Amino acid sequence: MRRTIVPAVVMVVAVFGLGIIAAEKPTPEFQNVMKSNGATNGALRMHITAKDYDAIVADAVTLKDNYAKIEAFWTAKKVDDAIASAKAGAKGAADLEIAAKAKSDDGIAAASKVVASTCGSCHMAHREQLPDKTFEIK
Repeated sequence: MRRTIVPAVVMVVAVFGLGIIAAEKPTPEFQNVMKSNGATNGALRMHITAKDYDAIVADAVTLKDNYAKIEAFWTAKKVDDAIASAKAGAKGAADLEIAAKAKSDDGIAAASKVVASTCGSCHMAHREQLPDKTFEIK
């Protein structure tokens, strides 16, 4: 009996221990990038509604810069799905810039959906809200 309990206990400790080690507070720099993305996405929706193409271009440039920082963050942590999400977001932002410069409403709509979906999917996979309403990286 002792032979079955010890491996089970070791397994439970390993699983819970990794969960505790894996969760971390984001750095202030990373938090600033995330806040910038949130603010830019909010402004982007208004700029799209207003058909303010110059502002959409500026939003796209901000998003591209942010996604480069996000990709670097996740590359350092070697988290493949988050890296892929950041790359997809950067491509969506680049496509958004091109569409805005061409004043292509269909292109803007398609690219903005890509950008929004990459944010949401990565948050679902790698962000956890704590009871104090702050976030932790999981």
